[in-house]
Amino acid sequence: MLYNDIEHYSSSFCFDESEILKAIRLATDSELNYADMLSGKMVAGLLRLLIQTGGYENILEIGMFTGYATLAMAEVLPENGKITTLEMNKRYYDIAMRHFNQFDNKNKIKVIFGNARESCLELDETYDLIFLDADKQFYPEYFNILKPKLNKGGILFADNVFWSGKVLDQSDRKSKAIHQFNEMVKADAEMEPLMLTIRDGVLIARKR
Repeated sequence: MLYNDIEHYSSSFCFDESEILKAIRLATDSELNYADMLSGKMVAGLLRLLIQTGGYENILEIGMFTGYATLAMAEVLPENGKITTLEMNKRYYDIAMRHFNQFDNKNKIKVIFGNARESCLELDETYDLIFLDADKQFYPEYFNILKPKLNKGGILFADNVFWSGKVLDQSDRKSKAIHQFNEMVKADAEMEPLMLTIRDGVLIARKR
């Protein structure tokens, strides 16, 4: 109970949600049975802070869900900034697009619908920040695909790296894959990692 109270207290010090972000959160909660997949204010707030302090312009998001983090990041992108986001679930996609169409700078968001791992291979750009929040069992594969697409000085930001604490005993295939991903990032001399105990764990790694 104390942890939930502290998390609620911490969340109250995050950025103020725009009306569209509130609408995405409420729509996700009312239309889906697993609204806890939403990134939330703390994760989205950290992404926004990194983008603004780093001056990042070109963002890649793997796993859009209903677009909460996508829009939160797009709101603070510079004038010439762009976020490319990948999603394969039509229901999530529809909720996101319904709200993106109300965003004044919707041209900053490029949504690619389809299998994210396949779409990643077709991307020929490099990125300042990559937000990984997709198929957990494929995190190690994503790392191999995404690292060459990350600019030097750029940030790889991975969500759910604790997998509800299961990474400690790796009791299922997803927790095994996430643990392997965490170890891969830690062992890579080109990456400077920092793991934070925010919600279900985030791993931030800067490419040297």
